[in-house]
Amino acid sequence: MTRWPPDKRIRIREASMADLEDITTTAQEGFPDDPEFNYRFPDRDKFPQDNRKWVRQEYTEYLKQPSKYAVMVATASDNDDRVVALSVWDKAVLVPHKGGDLGVPADPNEPPARRDVNPVHFRAFAQRMDQSFHQYFASYGEQQMHLWLLATHPSFRRRGAGSRLCQWGLGQAAGKGIHTTVLASAMGRRLYQELGFALNGSFIIRVDDETDHLELWALTHDPPSSPAWGWSCDIM
Repeated sequence: MTRWPPDKRIRIREASMADLEDITTTAQEGFPDDPEFNYRFPDRDKFPQDNRKWVRQEYTEYLKQPSKYAVMVATASDNDDRVVALSVWDKAVLVPHKGGDLGVPADPNEPPARRDVNPVHFRAFAQRMDQSFHQYFASYGEQQMHLWLLATHPSFRRRGAGSRLCQWGLGQAAGKGIHTTVLASAMGRRLYQELGFALNGSFIIRVDDETDHLELWALTHDPPSSPAWGWSCDIM
């Protein structure tokens, strides 16, 4: 299991609305080399204002639901203690998400309100992720914390920020004796397995006979067998 060397410049804390702009920037900069971002938002560079508007709306919704989501961030002292990595944990998976359609109506006959998106891929992604969550994790019910999002700004990678955000969630789950679950792209799969997640299976997101597709993996970290076991992560 990989243990990142401690970097005293990195701190982990809960996010607030004051972090929204930095979170939006980190998400915009941290996700584009993940294949699923290209799949859903192929025109983000052509319409950057659209992309930022709706990324910002997405994280606004997470931050406004603290009883459901824990939005945790890593900050760096050599970045004026501003956000360099983020994670979104669902700590109440049976509670419905409150929010809008993020600019892509569920009805395919309605035009999207944003120009950076492939609406067909966006809907297919959302539907398949929901199906796969239920396929692999529904049996855990409330006995799980689910990691929906994890991203690090490219300028601050390989300093342990993402790993420590994962350790925070693992520590929370261990303290409650519950599972930690995630649906990961190829980019995240290696990190999660290094942190002790077990692979449950994989699934494909594809529209009709398109060659363009995504493969994602379902992984689970079981609760500790010993009450003395647990993760620790410094919280500012």
